[in-house]
Amino acid sequence: MAGNKQINGYRPDIDGLRALAVLPVVLGHAGLPGFSGGFIGVDVFFVISGFLITSILIREITSGEFSLARFYDRRARRILPALFAMMLACVVAGWLLMPPDAFGALGRSMIAAVLFLSNVWFLRSTEDYFGTAAEWEPLLHTWSLSVEEQFYLGFPLLLCLLARGPRARMLTGVAIATVASLLFAVWQTRTAPTAAYFLTPARMWELGAGALLAMGALPKLQQRTAAEFIALAGLLMITSGVVLYDSQTPFPGTAALLPVLGAVALIWAGEAPGNRVSRVLGNRLLVGIGLISYSLYLWHWPVLVGLRLLQGSAHLPTTVALFAVALSLVIAWASWKYIEQPFRGGRVLRVSRPQLVRFSLVSSLLLVGIGATIKTYDGFPLRLPDPYLATYQQAFSGIDRQERCMEKSPAANLCSIGQDPLDRSQKNGVFLWGDSHAAAWLPGFEPLHTEKKSIGMAALKSGCPPLLGLYRPDKSRSHSCDQFNDQVLSLLQKREDLPVVVLAARWALASEGTRPEGGDDMQLEPVTTRTTPIPSWATQATGTRRAAMVADALDRTVATIRATGRQVVLIKGVPEIEYSVPAALATTAFGGTALGAGPPVSRVEKRHRQADRMIDLVAERHGAYTLNPREMMCDDNCQIAIDDQLLYRDDDHLTVFAARQLLPALAEQTPPIRELGRVLLSERDRLNPPQG
Repeated sequence: MAGNKQINGYRPDIDGLRALAVLPVVLGHAGLPGFSGGFIGVDVFFVISGFLITSILIREITSGEFSLARFYDRRARRILPALFAMMLACVVAGWLLMPPDAFGALGRSMIAAVLFLSNVWFLRSTEDYFGTAAEWEPLLHTWSLSVEEQFYLGFPLLLCLLARGPRARMLTGVAIATVASLLFAVWQTRTAPTAAYFLTPARMWELGAGALLAMGALPKLQQRTAAEFIALAGLLMITSGVVLYDSQTPFPGTAALLPVLGAVALIWAGEAPGNRVSRVLGNRLLVGIGLISYSLYLWHWPVLVGLRLLQGSAHLPTTVALFAVALSLVIAWASWKYIEQPFRGGRVLRVSRPQLVRFSLVSSLLLVGIGATIKTYDGFPLRLPDPYLATYQQAFSGIDRQERCMEKSPAANLCSIGQDPLDRSQKNGVFLWGDSHAAAWLPGFEPLHTEKKSIGMAALKSGCPPLLGLYRPDKSRSHSCDQFNDQVLSLLQKREDLPVVVLAARWALASEGTRPEGGDDMQLEPVTTRTTPIPSWATQATGTRRAAMVADALDRTVATIRATGRQVVLIKGVPEIEYSVPAALATTAFGGTALGAGPPVSRVEKRHRQADRMIDLVAERHGAYTLNPREMMCDDNCQIAIDDQLLYRDDDHLTVFAARQLLPALAEQTPPIRELGRVLLSERDRLNPPQG
């Protein structure tokens, strides 16, 4: 051994670096404190992959031994057996544990994962507000495998093409492509952050950084002191990113330079003889974890999803999270020993290339077929016993109508509310404006308008609270909350009908920025730089910059609407349950237990305290009305079901049933809405709201 290299070229420090990459990913996904930026381990993996695979490619291309068939044979042996085993296990566990909607989503994601297009699929599903939440997607983590395989579809051919000229041309060509990808990633992270995170063009530079190192872009280090300083700097870069970054960090733009350069520094320094930092990385424990790192990455996320399903919550207690990590390590070791090793040339079983091809084709077709069947049968809802099935399906009725309404632009035709058989041109109903929580109230408004023979309108956009002058930097610019809200206001200013504007949103999320179970979820920023400070009343009422900014935007919105001569009604937030109620129902159905109670009212009111204070103050300033659905939904605990009917279709959106139960009673309290007519009182009474 010379330095950290053995005679066969194996470098234990790189396996140790793999451990340094995978452990933060696993611990961060488990929700353990101190690992909020653990996702950067994926970027370290990209650099390692780029370095190792390019080293092999350069050696084979320059010696004239390169074979594309042999290259993909190695990739298949490395990737497919453990991946396919994990996916089959997800199907079995999903059948036993997953509610139909989540199981159907698993079927769709399986097809994408087999085709190495899961990064494209999850980009689409995470942008879809009605898609399955990321915490419940067992194959979400396969997006990074898709990025790698998409990269390696063309990279070997690029190297072969560049190798026909001087070696400097090969290095220059890869450097240009790497820098171009980095610049694109920086730009796209600002304009379309979700696409930048998932798609290959904004990630290629990370693999390219490792490739450049393998191609000799940096001189070999000979001085141990310099190598140790560089290695320590690289270690600090990675660990600081793990600790300091979180889901609010714009990524993978310039922020990704920290883990990428840190990984480059550690790999580069490891070439120097006697480097003590690299010797530490090469210790037996880290090397052992590094050897099973691929299987650990594959299995840890499905384990976490399975435990979330059993717990009925996306947030796992610390003891359960630690158990998940330990269980993942055990499964990963077994996967490495009994699945990875035989296919990669282990002594127990040697798999020839023809056998590997047959295995890959048959397994791929089988998994695609299973995924398509699950998708076709909508997750097999008949797995639920009869008493639960109808209740479960009822929770999702009416979503199509709401989704269609959220796709409409104020510049085109908005959704109408109710019917007027006498005069279709007359629109004297309410104007409902808000996000998906406002859309969830839509079914409650429609019977009111139909009974009164009036027509209202709805301007709805997912993830966009009705707050003028704010936009969401965590969404692509095409999401355009600010433009949507400006168009809504312009429409109101041009019309003389629609005398009542109802504003509804997930106000607690808007004012806090985080979900109740933790984790950053919504970013809001002013469209333009403020020339005046946020008003003192907003700062004093809320106490934080973000909440004060939201309060000021809401104040501006209500004031502008009132200036058109309209009444304004603000619907406060509904209780956030912190777990999917239909999923909890499915879990109880599979286990034969009863559906538990909702969250205690004290916790719910604490969550909404700041948002309520903001709404009450704005309403008082402008003579607006407020409605509080929690007064009807909560006693000691907040209700999640009534008369065997669910009030939620997930953890925070009301069902059609709930909206039609609640809104008539709420309308009784509000003169502008009450004038639309008294309807559905018998249904309202079924809710039996708590007194006092």
